[in-house]
Amino acid sequence: MRLFALIKKEFLAIRNDKKSMFVIIAPPLLQIFIFSFAATTEVKHVDLAVFDKDGSYQSREFIQSLKGSNYIQNLINIQNYDDAKKMIDRKKVIGFMVIPHDFSEKLGTQDSKIQLILDGRRSNTAQVVEGYVLQILMKFQSKEEAQSPLEIYSRYLYNQNLNNFWWIVPNLFCSITMLLAVILSALSITREKELGTFEQILVSPFRPYEILLGKLIPGLIISIAVSSVVLLCAIFYFGVPIHGSILMLYLSVTIFLFTISGVGLFISSLCKTQQQAILSSFIFLLPSFLLSGFSTPVENMPLWLQPISDLIPLKYYITLVKGIFLKDISFAIAFPLLAKMFLLGIISLAAALILFKKKIG
Repeated sequence: MRLFALIKKEFLAIRNDKKSMFVIIAPPLLQIFIFSFAATTEVKHVDLAVFDKDGSYQSREFIQSLKGSNYIQNLINIQNYDDAKKMIDRKKVIGFMVIPHDFSEKLGTQDSKIQLILDGRRSNTAQVVEGYVLQILMKFQSKEEAQSPLEIYSRYLYNQNLNNFWWIVPNLFCSITMLLAVILSALSITREKELGTFEQILVSPFRPYEILLGKLIPGLIISIAVSSVVLLCAIFYFGVPIHGSILMLYLSVTIFLFTISGVGLFISSLCKTQQQAILSSFIFLLPSFLLSGFSTPVENMPLWLQPISDLIPLKYYITLVKGIFLKDISFAIAFPLLAKMFLLGIISLAAALILFKKKIG
């Protein structure tokens, strides 16, 4: 009952806080160094699968020309469509190419065709990769002195029309709720310190973990409510389909916001004023945006930088949300991502509790 009273008080404090929040970006030199590598729009280190039905000298020569490209990092030979689909589902490759069984016989004729199936969830990258492959095909055709150009019939999985809203809206759904959750939780304790009511809470019979829960739950509920509003806009205004489970989506939302709220409470325990809390929040938010795959693929980052992205909850959340929106991912695929987010949440909340005890001790 006393925890409920603390939660009610926190709701009232959030409702009555009329101060405007100004966004101030002041990244340190370390962030500038990291972001200069992370924020690249160039598509490179592409992984592509090839299904060679022909197995002729010409098809092998064409595959060698693909391997010699500066953009293709790994070229994986597969034996059937099921293996290719699984690799695209798990983001092992951006797409796969099918070389037909009569490739060498029809090379240089009007009937010469190659199929390229790409991952529509990464629409911008897929279009660039299609252009790369087309260039390689034209060079190969010129080398073989073909009479007619080769034709590429492309099909984009999960986003057939390459609708940009289908790509950007799920990303915004993730980022907007993250921004709200971290700001609300980061200001929760610092607000009490500035108003002079923090000492009253400390002399109350509440235990440290009860105080943190009282700060965590209201912000979590508000963030989930805002997520629902953004979700409705995504479906009914932008027309983004949801092929997966709504229950799995809300499970992902809850776990992610729990994790982000834990980070916010850690920041709030660390800071003395609301201004410090806002600045510290953006020190966390900016790397989250750029290292999570929100704007640029993680695969395009240097190898030494990619492991750092594993510590970013937004990376797993974007993968989950896109999987639920654009395809019906199973719980078996979603569970490892949910588990990693939840583990990061437990760590952040435990760190916040330890720091909070140290501050009031």
